[in-house]
Amino acid sequence: MAPALLFDDLNLALASGAFSASLVVLFMVRGIHRTYPVFFCFCIFDLFMTALPFLPGRIETNRHIELGGWMLQWIFYFLLVLELIDRILTDHPGLAKLGRRVIQAVMIIAVITAVFSLKLDSVSTASITDGLRLFFQIERVVAGCLVMFLLLINLFLWYFPVRLNRNTKAYCWGFTLFFLVKAIAPILVNMAGMESIAVADRIHLGGIFLCDCIWLFAVTKRGVERTPAFARHWTAAEQEEVLASLQGLEHQISRTRGR
Repeated sequence: MAPALLFDDLNLALASGAFSASLVVLFMVRGIHRTYPVFFCFCIFDLFMTALPFLPGRIETNRHIELGGWMLQWIFYFLLVLELIDRILTDHPGLAKLGRRVIQAVMIIAVITAVFSLKLDSVSTASITDGLRLFFQIERVVAGCLVMFLLLINLFLWYFPVRLNRNTKAYCWGFTLFFLVKAIAPILVNMAGMESIAVADRIHLGGIFLCDCIWLFAVTKRGVERTPAFARHWTAAEQEEVLASLQGLEHQISRTRGR
């Protein structure tokens, strides 16, 4: 996906944009855009944000559009994770509903944390502008909250052999890496100042490019058969036992919410 950070490595940035365009075409040709509509819209949005610096127009106008794009991008982040929860827990609607509630709470926590942690930055205003520092601050808090949530989701998938198709696995693992990179790069800039922008940008671009590769080469039309997310050596009896406990947990949640 196209990064929100500044482009120091133009070739890698353009390659990432080309991969985003390829994903859009791939989704449409294989009909996957109907299954993952938020992901598909994010690919189009990301492609636009990549092309924005190269579009004709006034610099000031493009900067305002970019600022609005950053805000829309953070909303997309939460919508992407919500869509992922729905796909992972498609056979467990009670747990999916609980997951959506958790994401709403994470969104509120991220906003509050971003506001109150502004005073904790050690970077002086001489090394980084207030606007850019605010962007990095929000980016790292939002991405950090979401990557922690996705790591918990992966831990959940490790313990419970929930069956997923190949596309959903690529979605999950790709966005776990995506938000991890999104969190690391702003942290580096906030800690070391603008002197580290080139290193942070290359880490960011390289990570996003790897995510593009995962999505582009792993996504298929049918998503192949549904298998557990992690290749643990489950016996059929063990799978049934653990899934039964998961079903019991969902029933318990449903009864609790029904009171």
